[in-house]
Amino acid sequence: MKKVLMVGAGIGQLYLSKKVKERGDYLIAVTLPGNQPVIKIADKVYYQNVFDKEAVLKIAQEESVDAVVSDQNDRMMPTVAYVSEKMNLPGLRIDQVDSFCNKNRFRDLCDDLAIPVPPHLKVEAGSIPEKIPNLPFPRIVKPADSQSSLGVRKVWNEAECHMAIVEALEYSSSKTAIVESFFEGKEVAVEGFVYKGDYYHLGIGDRTYFDLENLFIPSQTIFPSCLDDVVVAKILDCEKRLAKHVNPEFAITHSEYLYNPDTQEICIVESALRGGGMYISSHLIPFYAGIDPADLLLDCATRKELDMPAIFGRKTESSSAYVSFYLPEGKIVDIKGLSELKELPGVKMLFLDDVKVGCKTTKISHKGQRMGPILLMGDSRKSMERYILRIREILHIEVKCANGIIGDIIWE
Repeated sequence: MKKVLMVGAGIGQLYLSKKVKERGDYLIAVTLPGNQPVIKIADKVYYQNVFDKEAVLKIAQEESVDAVVSDQNDRMMPTVAYVSEKMNLPGLRIDQVDSFCNKNRFRDLCDDLAIPVPPHLKVEAGSIPEKIPNLPFPRIVKPADSQSSLGVRKVWNEAECHMAIVEALEYSSSKTAIVESFFEGKEVAVEGFVYKGDYYHLGIGDRTYFDLENLFIPSQTIFPSCLDDVVVAKILDCEKRLAKHVNPEFAITHSEYLYNPDTQEICIVESALRGGGMYISSHLIPFYAGIDPADLLLDCATRKELDMPAIFGRKTESSSAYVSFYLPEGKIVDIKGLSELKELPGVKMLFLDDVKVGCKTTKISHKGQRMGPILLMGDSRKSMERYILRIREILHIEVKCANGIIGDIIWE
């Protein structure tokens, strides 16, 4: 039996925690107090600030843990790397994680490796420029080290840019923001696994966004992507070069790229040494590829040697997706089609327990406020698209708005 330390106990760590328990290992969770799902299944829980690296290290040392892991949350990874490095455990190292978690440093790394990123500028608290020359509008402003689209804005002039920088700095723990040129294109999510510095590809999914002015909140992601082979080859070349340069011992990887279908240009906008959230790593990739990144991660963290060619030789290609939505601001007065939705072919999981008649709904401002998701699996991309259309026909959630108008689900 191995002792595994889980940094964080939220929904993003739940699947990985269940995997630890299924393997018969001893699960220790470190988390802030609260109603976190991993608390219910952990063998032992320490209520501690997960960002206090020294405190978490002390716990790990006192428990003599064999492995330290987390998933689907950028903010946990620096602590994971810190404990791994200080205790000489298998896993990520501090500088490797910082190369990805800090958006400014990541873009500088991409510049060094000739991996396409938008023109960008680092801005620190106390030194906000009145104007930024040579960076055309529109621009994207975001915190250097945040998540869930918090503090991310599209701006069209210097006044908007200044206000967005101030907001982004508020969401940044390092009080640093990044301002970059807006790249016109469609987004894809790219999932992989790195083992001994080599990149192994798991899948690419097409992502769509809600039509919200100057906000970037994904509505759905579908595997596989419709990208042509030329664009896929460009993306995978970038992923392989990043993996070779950063050279992690092992890691799940999640990247987000934009591509312009007219010019075939690509641009990387985010990358992380952890699995994709919204159940991408934990559910959609196993549905789609037949390979579970959580198993690979835990095998590596507990010092097992992997035969990667054999594992990836068994890779399948089905289809999977998540679909999310939001509601108008008001109060839920009726829910229709939920029972029928549960019986719909292709629907694997529903996360709608918090959607109830009488609940109040607020104006959406970041992706943590999305509802769902609904997780789907099918035998082809076309079947997935049919399932999504059928879901929209079946499910209706009526909301009474302040003006008395009855609104419904907003899918796009």
